[in-house]
Amino acid sequence: MLSLLPAYRLLKAWSLVVSVGLCLVAGCAVAQQSDDAALVLKDASGQIVRSYTRDQFREEFTPRERTTDTPWSLGVPVGFRGPFLKDILAKNNLVGGSFEISGADSFVAKISSEEIERYAPILATEKKCTDEDKYSGACSPGQTYRLLSIDDGGPLYLIWPLHDLPPRYLPSRNAIWVWFVISIKALS
Repeated sequence: MLSLLPAYRLLKAWSLVVSVGLCLVAGCAVAQQSDDAALVLKDASGQIVRSYTRDQFREEFTPRERTTDTPWSLGVPVGFRGPFLKDILAKNNLVGGSFEISGADSFVAKISSEEIERYAPILATEKKCTDEDKYSGACSPGQTYRLLSIDDGGPLYLIWPLHDLPPRYLPSRNAIWVWFVISIKALS
């Protein structure tokens, strides 16, 4: 089963390349984002409230650390760091109701404010360095975290505390783990 992980990562990266390529030709929402924007927030009317870069996340929000399994990590906990999603939404007066979280691969998940409040997902910008990262040079000696790459589901990845989620969420709500997050839109 572990031998499937590199193929899975390759498939995930390839799907992003194809999606972005198609969007460049077709003029999708990805192309509407400025080059340095990592995330666009929209109100219920679709108007842009704010755009953030990863640097702005680090400057404006307290980074939170979360070590958790993911539905795809094969029982191996992974360390992530980034701001609480609820803090980002609150700072921009996007509270209550539900939200569409969109990825660069055209994936869209609908998430309620109750889920966000109860389980406190983080919008991860970084992943904890592993021995493999240090060996490959992705992390320097003494470095604890590195920016999320496309192979990791980045540059932004919505991370939940897997073991805090109700059993009925797995696998039926695995869609709440959104990779390549580029926009969040309030629905109500």
